Amino acid sequence: MTEPMEVLTEKHSRRGHPTVDELIAVQNLSFPRDPADLLGTFWPEAESIEDFLAALRASRGRGRTDPGT
Repeated sequence: MTEPMEVLTEKHSRRGHPTVDELIAVQNLSFPRDPADLLGTFWPEAESIEDFLAALRASRGRGRTDPGT
């Protein structure tokens, strides 16, 4: 038996791209019902926004040497 993704690829190889709904069905995706489930815990609440921005700049390889950034 052919895999569902292969069927979808064959179906749309000449006509264009599959719809989002078709991709969701083939990939068996599910989405959270509660938007709060999308919130991450990647930054401690006790840390300031300045600490967050400094870490962000450092992760991008830029320090705060240029006040315009």
